[in-house]
Amino acid sequence: MISRVAESCFWMNRYVERVEVLARMLNVNRAFQLDTVISTSDRWRPLVIVSGEEKRFLKRTAEASVDDGETVQHYLTWEEDNPSSLASSLREARDNARTIRETVSLEMWETLNDLWVWFNDRAARRMYDRDRHEFYARLRDQCLLFHGIAQATMLHEDPFEFMRLGTALERAGQTARVLDIKHHSVGPTEGEVETPVEAAQWVATLRFCSGIEPFLKREDMPLSGKSVADFLLFDLAFPRSVLHNLLRVRNFLNLVRPPLPTPIGQASHAIISETIEGLEAMDIDRVLEAGLHETLTSVVSATASIGAAIHRDFFDPSLPTSAVGESSA
Repeated sequence: MISRVAESCFWMNRYVERVEVLARMLNVNRAFQLDTVISTSDRWRPLVIVSGEEKRFLKRTAEASVDDGETVQHYLTWEEDNPSSLASSLREARDNARTIRETVSLEMWETLNDLWVWFNDRAARRMYDRDRHEFYARLRDQCLLFHGIAQATMLHEDPFEFMRLGTALERAGQTARVLDIKHHSVGPTEGEVETPVEAAQWVATLRFCSGIEPFLKREDMPLSGKSVADFLLFDLAFPRSVLHNLLRVRNFLNLVRPPLPTPIGQASHAIISETIEGLEAMDIDRVLEAGLHETLTSVVSATASIGAAIHRDFFDPSLPTSAVGESSA
């Protein structure tokens, strides 16, 4: 397959994943505000930080509105100048799908295009104003439907593997960001028992990652910051844990690499393998001893490096030395 198609497959799924994650986080956070008394700065600003938009948001928002829920929700939902907003991510996902219309299945295109049309229609604005929960839930569910349709209707060949590669890389980074921001906000548990506010914060963290039910099925895990961090970092059976998705990134990368021996994908493979080996050498006690923030920051940086390496290896590869010489001649 040509590099342009591979890149569009990769980024289409990354953007769909961003829409799903952000819509779920906005929905969970709204419900969380109704049940828990927390400081004003911990209510909505963490979502801006997770999306990587704090600096831009603070530049354009009056100080009095920085922690206002409606201001934050509008910025993260509708703001076209915010590259991480739902509007921007959905637009980019649809644009990438449009450029590879011959590659994606008809059902995938219809699902994504219908969501885009609805989002830009007055009906979506009315739902946003009237029933915010239903609005965010619809975005989340349609993105999940898109992934399921892709699984059922795409040929499981290189384009599909690049899609799954993008999804897994995005999930690993998003889970690390969510856990880092929430752990920074809540901090380690004081004493042996979680306070009600701490417990509510950790439940919200799990809900941000669609992980509350899977976590509760781990009967040996108490509801604590340490257990939540352990689960979101290391649980190999949880489809949004950091280690689970890093392993999937390496697997999908191996599937799209040409048969060995080849230098294509070598740099990407080296970075992902080093990141996995570093995590596998640790457990949650070692992570907390070394510093959870430092570990998660390292993971986020590694996912960025992996994405850049994938771009160089597959989407914008340099010409072999011999080809460059022949061209110059």
